[in-house]
Amino acid sequence: MPLSFVPPQPEMAVEETVVVSESPQPVEKRSCKQFWKAGDYEGGKVDDPSPSCNAVMDHLRVHPKFLHSNATSHKWALGAFAELLDNSLDEVCNGATYVCVDMLKNMKDGSHMLLVEDNGGGMAPDKMRQCMSLGYSVKSKMANTIGQYGNGFKTSTMRLGADVIVFSRCQGSDKQSATQSIGMLSYSFLRGTGKEDIVVPMIDYEKNGKSWNKIIRASCDDWNKNLETIVHWSPYKNEEDLIQQFDFLKNQGTRIIIYNLWEDDEGNLELDFDSDKEDIQIRGVNRDEKNIDMAQKYTNCRHFLTYRHSLRIYASILYLRLPPGFRIILRGKDVIHHNIVNDLMLTKELTYKPLQLSEGVVNSNMVATVTIGFVKDARYHIDVQGFNIYHKNRLIKPFWRLWNAAGSDGRGIIGVLEANFVEPAHDKQSFERTPVLSRLENRLIKFQRAFWGNNCQEVGYAPRRQSKKHVFPKTDSKTSSSKMKPGSKLDKRSSPSQSQSPSPSSAADDHANQDGSNEESPASIDLEQDLIPLGRSSTKAGTSRSRAAAAVVGDGQILSDSGDEQGKIPQPPRVLRSKDETLKSLQYERDRNISLEDQLKEAQEQLEKARQEVEESNQEQNALIDILQEERERRDETEEKLREKLREASNTICKLVEKVKQLERRCK
Repeated sequence: MPLSFVPPQPEMAVEETVVVSESPQPVEKRSCKQFWKAGDYEGGKVDDPSPSCNAVMDHLRVHPKFLHSNATSHKWALGAFAELLDNSLDEVCNGATYVCVDMLKNMKDGSHMLLVEDNGGGMAPDKMRQCMSLGYSVKSKMANTIGQYGNGFKTSTMRLGADVIVFSRCQGSDKQSATQSIGMLSYSFLRGTGKEDIVVPMIDYEKNGKSWNKIIRASCDDWNKNLETIVHWSPYKNEEDLIQQFDFLKNQGTRIIIYNLWEDDEGNLELDFDSDKEDIQIRGVNRDEKNIDMAQKYTNCRHFLTYRHSLRIYASILYLRLPPGFRIILRGKDVIHHNIVNDLMLTKELTYKPLQLSEGVVNSNMVATVTIGFVKDARYHIDVQGFNIYHKNRLIKPFWRLWNAAGSDGRGIIGVLEANFVEPAHDKQSFERTPVLSRLENRLIKFQRAFWGNNCQEVGYAPRRQSKKHVFPKTDSKTSSSKMKPGSKLDKRSSPSQSQSPSPSSAADDHANQDGSNEESPASIDLEQDLIPLGRSSTKAGTSRSRAAAAVVGDGQILSDSGDEQGKIPQPPRVLRSKDETLKSLQYERDRNISLEDQLKEAQEQLEKARQEVEESNQEQNALIDILQEERERRDETEEKLREKLREASNTICKLVEKVKQLERRCK
């Protein structure tokens, strides 16, 4: 534990969080026998005339160790952050305009703490107790909300730190006054006092005029003991420090502070606050320095390469759409919302419609629009691929790699879709393994294979050979093509009678519908519709017949079967087909032109950069030459001066020698 536990202290009277209702009420309703749907239990007051109704029953006891084991559902620390952001985003319906995530200092020991704050509707005292309890969720049946299990707050906060304290202020309704509550869920407190049940100290205030008065639920002594417990085990020294936290909330909102953050095996905090002052990152295996360096070079792949360790990057793609005016603020700076589709080129939209939906899905016509394309840096052949799958606007599976092909097949392909017909797991980092999910996986793999086969040459890979399945119906054994004269009227009529019909093998589970704007390239073959040419027409008793293939939909039902010469299957005119092919070719050439323009722009930037480097090098070289020339000139001047002085010295010596000789002659 980051915080050493103190020896057990005398138990204080604190409010207990009851896990189940005081008297379990049986409901005369057939229980669900499917595991993934059994969580839709709704408790309520139901009259039970049985004698056992009034019998004394034991409450389910929850040991403090459960807080830790419950939090292990979050193997990834950033997944815990996501659940807290979900709770704040769900408060948009109550007026929330921001969620702020920041780092604070503990007032008692100076350690790091986490802050998650929003200005939503806040929580009344009863709602605060449900938040601290297990399994209570009023959002499970509400539309446009992410939370549904009533367990995310506990799992996420206990995954990030040992203790959490919550400040919440709620505006009063028509007949009720405004309230503010403080609750503390502390693993350190439970372990340090030797508790064998989870108890949560809470205190409440009610606004009366301009002052806040205590809400006494049991007795004044119990209220004071709850306050004493919170002050002792929280980061704050007294009640005044606690009350000051509400100044940040103004009229309404919730302020969550997580402290005693977890550490790694080396004694460092699991969360990294120092590498980037505007981000919260995680240490360990999720951090890859090679990917960080690559992200600086290949900016269009930055989110794929760094979302595993950077909260700022992960939060920018966490939601497919942000409500207008809603802000995610991380360490004082707004998180810029990012749509992965903006990083793609040669994009194509496909429609996926599941055939069999679970009973919990209300809209049976629910479909998913899959946007698939190459990441703009795919021409560098980086191993980047996967599908970003959202559920109710929330990212569940980031860059989910489904097609594990040998070699380089599939590289650079990214897909984005919102699948509301599959159920996410409790940690909201994966989906429950159901037949609906399995069919979705298979179809996404088909989409990726088809897109790769049709477009891989656009990003520098060798073109893949297209596979066509031709089915030729049997012809009349009595009439063969050898008996027909070349150029006969029957031969001329039968030649353009070819038609297209969907392949029966493509309709195993689901439909993949595409409109005219989302068709394949001219060289592409749709996996769902294979070309089935008809055989030559045969003549018998002066009449001609043509055998046509039947059109088959996903469930195997035959839509039409032509038995006459003209057939009942509608034929698209050749002119329209040529026009569509021309439009598709034009669109692909436009995308390719954009890609080439990007390459040209990058090459020009590199050339300009190299030119500047050459100019700088030439300037440095010229400056060096000038310096050498000046040094040479100064050296020559100095040398000339020294020579002049040497000559003067020689002349002086000669004169002195001559004077000495003259003096010697005089002396003689």
